[in-house]
Amino acid sequence: MPKITELVRQCEISLQAVPGLRRLAVVEDGDAIDVACVAPPGLPLVVRCVEQATQKDHTALATMISEGDFIWGAVIYEEGEPSHSPGLIESFHVSQLDQLVARLIELREACREAG
Repeated sequence: MPKITELVRQCEISLQAVPGLRRLAVVEDGDAIDVACVAPPGLPLVVRCVEQATQKDHTALATMISEGDFIWGAVIYEEGEPSHSPGLIESFHVSQLDQLVARLIELREACREAG
């Protein structure tokens, strides 16, 4: 799993650019590693790091969201194309970590405005 570990490290470094974001936990789930975070004003988020995104990854995150654990989730992948899954789960290639950060900042601001 060294490749995934490096991907998680890159992801966590990128997430530090989101003002106020706190990492809550890092959980290994088979071939994936989930990074659970909370962004101001208390938004629980989960980012799944995988070598190659599959429908299974999207389904796992969608389940976590539907159960109320998180309000938003994303898959970060290294290889191939992400499976296209409608709903709250977004996919980002490792080269798009800056776009993940921008999306999280956008979500944080939208929730602040709505609150």
